[in-house]
Amino acid sequence: MKGKNRWFKVFLVLISALFFNMGIANAAPAQKESSLKIGIVDISRIMKDSKAAKNARAIFNKDLDAKKAALKEKSDKVANLDKELKKLDQKSSDWKDKRDKLAQEFKEMKNMEKETNIELNKKDVELTKKIIADVQQILNKLVKSENYYLILDKKAVLAGQEGFDITDKVMKIYDAQKK
Repeated sequence: MKGKNRWFKVFLVLISALFFNMGIANAAPAQKESSLKIGIVDISRIMKDSKAAKNARAIFNKDLDAKKAALKEKSDKVANLDKELKKLDQKSSDWKDKRDKLAQEFKEMKNMEKETNIELNKKDVELTKKIIADVQQILNKLVKSENYYLILDKKAVLAGQEGFDITDKVMKIYDAQKK
């Protein structure tokens, strides 16, 4: 997975550089008097540090905690059945009934755990997509309102001068929209 992710990043950087160079070549004659305005945004920092994203994550974490509590309850039930089973004589009919019940409860617990993980992963992906879509709208507005020629994600920039980072500005706008 890491290899694929690395190649994707390399591909992304190369494509960004290609579009950037094509844009400069096409824009240079038309914009002799004005300079190109470029911005850099750290999307991962926005996902981690913005108040709006933190609030969304807090809601997600409450749901996560509730699901973990339900799983813990089921796990405790399985553990108690296992203790009860160990106390019984293996030749008794109660032992066979408890063993069957334990097997059923364990199976239910594993299914619950699997379904919970799938559901939480799906919610996490949806939340991430929503935040990125909101940030993308803000970036599109900034491109138009402040005449940015190009805004890149910090991960796609291999080197650059200071002063192009507009992450704080984007976070302020994003947080203000989500109040």
